[in-house]
Amino acid sequence: MQTSFYIKSLLIQNFATFKNQNVKFKPGLNVIVGETGSGKSLVLEALQFILGARADKKIIRKDTSFCLLEACFHCSDEKIRDFFQSEGFPLEGSEVVIKRIISSSGGSKIFVNHSQSSLTLLTSFAKNYIDLVGQFENQKLLSPAYQLSILDHYGNLETETQEFQSLYRSYREILELKESMEKTRQEREQRLDYLTYQIQEIERISPSTSEEEILLRKKESILNLEKSQKLHLLFLQVLDGDEGEGLRSLMSQFTTLVNRNKDSWPALVERQALVLDQFEEIASEISRTLEAEVDPEELSSVMEKLDDYQKLKRKFGGSIDTILQSLADFLKEKNILESQGANLENSDKQLSELRGKLEIKATTMHKKRISAAKNLEADLTKRIRDLRMKGATLRIRIEEEKDFTPRGRSKISFEAETNLGEGYFPVKEIASGGELSRILLSLRQVLKSHDSIGIFLFDEIDTGIGGETSLAVGKALKNVASDGQVIAITHLPRIAQYADVLIVVDKETRVHDDKARTESLVREIHGNKIKKEVRSMVQLH
Repeated sequence: MQTSFYIKSLLIQNFATFKNQNVKFKPGLNVIVGETGSGKSLVLEALQFILGARADKKIIRKDTSFCLLEACFHCSDEKIRDFFQSEGFPLEGSEVVIKRIISSSGGSKIFVNHSQSSLTLLTSFAKNYIDLVGQFENQKLLSPAYQLSILDHYGNLETETQEFQSLYRSYREILELKESMEKTRQEREQRLDYLTYQIQEIERISPSTSEEEILLRKKESILNLEKSQKLHLLFLQVLDGDEGEGLRSLMSQFTTLVNRNKDSWPALVERQALVLDQFEEIASEISRTLEAEVDPEELSSVMEKLDDYQKLKRKFGGSIDTILQSLADFLKEKNILESQGANLENSDKQLSELRGKLEIKATTMHKKRISAAKNLEADLTKRIRDLRMKGATLRIRIEEEKDFTPRGRSKISFEAETNLGEGYFPVKEIASGGELSRILLSLRQVLKSHDSIGIFLFDEIDTGIGGETSLAVGKALKNVASDGQVIAITHLPRIAQYADVLIVVDKETRVHDDKARTESLVREIHGNKIKKEVRSMVQLH
C-alpha cells in the first residue's frame, strides 16, 4: 500500500501508566484493543498531546519529573512538506518528528524536526491534515465553516471558492482602507493645511545658495559705499574747513607765495605744481564719491530678503540645503496625502465594482452548493443506513445570507433525523455519541478522496453498537483506511478483525525497588496472527 502520509511510531515515556513504550503503526487500519483500564485510550490521548492538546502535568507518571512523547510521521506529501517548509521546519528525507516534553513543574517544550516549536504550529498541522473523531471531542464537523469547506470539497467548488476569497480579500482591504481614511480625514486635512503653508512660505522666498551670496555682496557693497561717503565727507571738511580755512585755502596761499618767489626757489615751483595737481585729483575723487547715491529702498529690500533667509534657516535647520530638503519632504508628504484623498474618492467606485463581482460569484456558488448538497445528502444517508442507522436521514440546510463571508454568502448546517418522523436536528445536538461517530465515519468514507486529511483517529467508535452494526463499522473503517491511515480504539472483535495492524495494550504489575507499580505494555500483531488474537477476544467476550 502506497500512502504518502502516516504515523510510523509513537514513543511514550512516563505517561500515566506507561513507563517506556514505543508503539509502531502502519498505513491502513490500525486497531487498538485491550481490556477496560488497560490504557488503550491513553495511546490516542498521547497522540492528542502530540497534536496540540493542552498539557496537563497530572498525566506525568507518579514519582517522575517529566513525560516525553515523540511521534514519527512518514511524509512524502508535497502539500504537507510545503507546510513545514513555510513554517521554517524543512523536512530532511521523508520524516516529520514531533517531540513534546511535559515537566512536573507545569512547563512544556515542543520540538518539530529537532527544532523548538510552538503549540500553534501543532494545532495548525493537526487541523489541516489529521482528524480525531471521538464522541467527547469538539468535532470539526460541528463547525459551520468546516461543514461549508466539506461541501465545497465534495462539489469540486474549491477553485471558485479560492477565486471568491481573493476578490473578498481585495474588497475587505479597500473597505478597511476607506474606513481608516474616513477616520483620519480631518487629521489629514489639517496636516495638508500645515504642509501647504510651509511649502508656500519656502516657495515665496525660493531660496538658493547663489542668490544668498549675491544678496550678501550687495549688502556689503551698499554698506561700504555708505561708509565711504561718510569718510569722504570728513575729508571734504578738512579740505574746505570752516570759513575757508581748510587745506584748499592753505594750498592757494602756498601757491601764491611760491609764485611770488619763484626766482628764489625755482625747483619748489615745479614741485608745488605737482602737489597741486595731486591735491586737485584727491579733491575730485572725493567729490565723485559723494555724488554716488545710496538707494535706501534697495538696501531695505536686500536686508529684508536676507532676514527671510535667516528665518527659514532658524526654522528648518540652519542651511539652504536643509531648507530645500524640508521643502522636498513637505511636497512628498503632501502628494501622498492628496493621493490618499484621491483614493478615498475612488474607493466607492472600486467597492461597487468588486461588490458586483462578488454578488455574481456568490450567487453562482450558492446555486452550485445547493445542487452539490442534494447529492451529498443522498450519499451520506446511504452510508449511515449501511451502518445500521435504519430510518436515519441526513439533510444539509443552506441559506443565503445578506452579507458576504470569506467563502461566499451560504450559511450551512448539517442536520440529521435519526428516527423516522422525529424531525431534523443539527448534528451537534444528536444525543447519542455512537450515532454521531457513525455519521462522522460515513462522512469520512464520502470525503476521503476530496479532503486534505490523510490520518483519521477514531476514539471509541463502537460505543453503543454490536452485531451486524459492528461488522458494518469495521468495513467502513477499512474503506476509509484504504488510501490513508486510520487508528481506532475498539473492544469489539468484529471490528478488530479488519485491522491491518492490531495494537494490543495490556496492563501488568511490576516490581521495581521493592515497589509494585502498574504498567501498560504494547505489542503489535500483524498478518495471520491477527485472527488468533481476535478469536481470543471473542472468547473473552
